[in-house]
This record gives sequence, structure tokens and C-alpha cells, in this order.
Amino acid sequence: MQPVDVLPDSITGIRNKRVYIETYGCTYNYGDTGKITAILESQGCSITMSADDADCILINTCIVIEKTEREMRKRIAEYRDRNLFVTGCLPKVDPDCGGTVIDPDTIHGHFHMTGARLSGNPAILQVAQGCPGHCTYCITRKARGPLVSHSKDEIIRELEGRIKGGAVEVQLTAQDLSAWGMDRGESLADLLVAIGRVPGSYRVRLGMMNPDTLRPILNPVLDACESKRIFSFFHIPVQSGSDSVLGQMGRRYCRDEVIAIITAIRGRFPSARISTDIICGFPGETDEDFSQTIDLLRVIEPEKINITRYSSRPGTPAASRADMPDRFKKDRSRLATAVAGEIFDRIYSGFIGEELDVTVTEVVQEGSVTARDAAYRPVIISENLQIGTECRVRITGHRRHYLVGTRIS
Repeated sequence: MQPVDVLPDSITGIRNKRVYIETYGCTYNYGDTGKITAILESQGCSITMSADDADCILINTCIVIEKTEREMRKRIAEYRDRNLFVTGCLPKVDPDCGGTVIDPDTIHGHFHMTGARLSGNPAILQVAQGCPGHCTYCITRKARGPLVSHSKDEIIRELEGRIKGGAVEVQLTAQDLSAWGMDRGESLADLLVAIGRVPGSYRVRLGMMNPDTLRPILNPVLDACESKRIFSFFHIPVQSGSDSVLGQMGRRYCRDEVIAIITAIRGRFPSARISTDIICGFPGETDEDFSQTIDLLRVIEPEKINITRYSSRPGTPAASRADMPDRFKKDRSRLATAVAGEIFDRIYSGFIGEELDVTVTEVVQEGSVTARDAAYRPVIISENLQIGTECRVRITGHRRHYLVGTRIS
């Protein structure tokens, strides 16, 4: 991939300014924003909470679907008369999108040059950029390029710094976490073993893992996840339950292999929390194909399901195929959402009356916090508790996407 034609040091030119930042998209983008903030602060800048109070605006963009890209362009247009900087995936595919472009590929290097250490909770730990995937619908691969893994030593140093900075929840993130190390002759299992040896009161949440890259290293990864420092939370995006559609998507695994992965995970961690993604209305997807996706959801019963209507992305192989009418995508999305709700209600109803050991990871608002159990299930507790507080709760109810608990004295 050719580098974006931008000023490579554009971010270092923002000095002694009040900066307003908007961030969109995945955890990786939020990790970039954390580093951008540290770079700017090292250059005498302050971060404002309002665009009205800012000398310049920075937008960290996402273009994973067409609707999101339209929103990005709308936000850029709204600030076109301001001192505007743009980073993230949009300028990688459209360098003329507006404003002064900050190439996201330069952020990591500039951050390390500052010598700054990030603090706060949760800690987003970027371990790799790009991926080795072949997905025919994905524009993110075009924006982020091939897999480039950060070194194990670098990751461990950053982890140690984040723990010293007060993090109790560490989120490992990459475009495909289970691909980490493939370009270095290592594997994710090696990294997780090293992470598990770092002392401190923290837990690690694993990011998205493609079944294709997870499958060959599944057993050693699960061995490493026996560490109490790692949440038994597994984000395995299946995208479709139809082997035909998976082949057209370029996903390089089949339905039965997904089921085998989930079965192996639950065999080792019976209370594991499974998250997945599905795409509704991929070009050529038949009613039977989609019914196989619904059936797969009922078989693997994920506790979190990200449902997306297919969106044609320019420059991807799938973009040349005939798109289906939006009404079919909407109907399938509604059905998937209803089935997901049934699954969530059934699983979370079974927790009512149970007792769980949890750690407070986020203050929701005055008098309310979010805590997480060993499988990263969210439990809302109506108390003022400090982040890092460990306690035992009795589950009294649920709101479909989270549990409600009362602390046991």
C-alpha cells in the first residue's frame, strides 16, 4: 500500500493550542486518540470538551460502513471553516477528505518519541496494526494495510506503565488480535503467557479474533487464558452461518469450525462470555443462507451480538457484486435482533439469585458503577464505589445487555 501523501510531522506542528477531539469507530481508534492526546499535551496543548472553546479540531474517523463514512464527511464539512485535522481510516482511502491529514501510521512512533506514559482506566493496549485477512467486503484492511505486530517487549513495557498508572482493566486491541506475531514468528499465546507474568491488580480483555487465525493456535491460547489475569471473554466474529456466504466473504473457515472453536472454549471455560458479529444481506445471500446464520446463533448462543447490515465499500471485491434492496437487509437485521434478545434474556435470567465476584471498572454516574465478573459480564451496582474495588454481588435482575446486582456486605 502506498503511503498517504501528507505532511509526516503534521501532528508535531500542533503546539500550545486548545484542541477538541472527536473519535469514532473501534477500540483501536480510541487507542490512537489516547496517544494523540499524550503527544499534544507534551507539546503544550490542552484538550477541551467543546469545539466552541477550541483553537483547532481533530476528528479520528471510521469508515467501516457507508453510513458511518457519511457521518464522518458530515462532521468534516461542519468544521470546514475551522483549523481542522483529520486522522483515522478515512484519509487513508481519501487523502482529500478535508482538513490537514494526520497519517495514523505516524501516531505510534510520535507517541514513543514523547516518552509519555498513558494513565487511567480502562487501558487500551494496541498490539498490532493491519491484518492478514482476505475479507472481500472490508475497507479497513485497505486503510490499515498488512499485519504489523508490535514487539512483545514493547507491549509488556507499555502494560507495566499502564498498571503503574492505575489501570485495572486492560483491553488488548488489533484489527485481528489472534493474528498477532504471525509476521514475527510468534503467536498470541506467547504474548498472553508473557502478559500473565506481569504483577499487579488488573485483568486483560481480549479483542476480536478471526476464527481463521485463532483456529491453528486455539489450544495454546486457551492454555494461556487459564491465567486469572485474563477475562474469559472471547470475541469471535462469525459474520455468517452459511458456508456458501462465508466463502464469498473470503472468511476461510466454515460453520462447523466456528462451532468447534466455541465448543472448545466452553469446554475449558464453562462460564465464558462469547461475543460475535454478523452481517445481514451480503450480496447473493439467500433466505436459506440467512436462516443458517440464525440457526448458528441459536447453536452457539453468544451473549453479545453486533449486527450490521451489509454496506458496499468502494475498492473492495464485493463492491462489484449486485447489492440487495435495503428492505431485505432491514428485515433480516430485525429478525437477528429479536433472536439476539431472546438469547440474552434466557442467559441473563439464569443469573438472577446467583452470587458473583466482580471488580469495579467504570463509574457510570453519581451513585452507580459498572463492575465485571471473571467473564467480563457487566454488572451495574447502585453505589458509589471506587474503580478497582473487588466485591461479591447477588444478581437481582437484568436489562438484557447487563446484569443488576447488590453488593453483599
